[in-house]
Amino acid sequence: MKTFKLCSLMVLFDEDKETNEEMKGKQIPLAEGLIINKEEAEKNWLLEAVLDKEWNDFFQNYLETEQSFMTEVTITKRTNDPATFVCKVRSVNQLEDHIVVHLEGIIVVKKDDLSDMLIKNLIDEGYAGEELYDEYRRRKKDRGRAIQGILTNAYEQVKEQGYYEAEGENK
Repeated sequence: MKTFKLCSLMVLFDEDKETNEEMKGKQIPLAEGLIINKEEAEKNWLLEAVLDKEWNDFFQNYLETEQSFMTEVTITKRTNDPATFVCKVRSVNQLEDHIVVHLEGIIVVKKDDLSDMLIKNLIDEGYAGEELYDEYRRRKKDRGRAIQGILTNAYEQVKEQGYYEAEGENK
């Protein structure tokens, strides 16, 4: 097992079918955090997040419903590219001034995956040569919108593979 500092945690939400909005994220402020690569064939990771108590109900709901959700985390340094996981809450414990949330997750998208998918999408859109390079750099810089479609595709693949269940579907 390898242990790293968890620098940021964002919970990603499904598209709102009524407003047709894309997947959105909710940044969760960390007091402290660790992430452990369990180095198993299943790519399981354990995340430990120390949070303000105001997040108790939010994570308690995921614990009680056993609902999976997608997260984006940065590891070791805030400036590192994020990795995307499908997680389940395994426990929520009370501390004096904070709560500790334990998540178990499977990594589904890494930095290299995003770059590969972005290049493939650009080629599929008809970009080539210098135009491909320029558009790749532009979209990578404007990460929010450019990566959104890629994350949505990864999300759909994860659901198809059975790692993610919609609300109310327990595994």
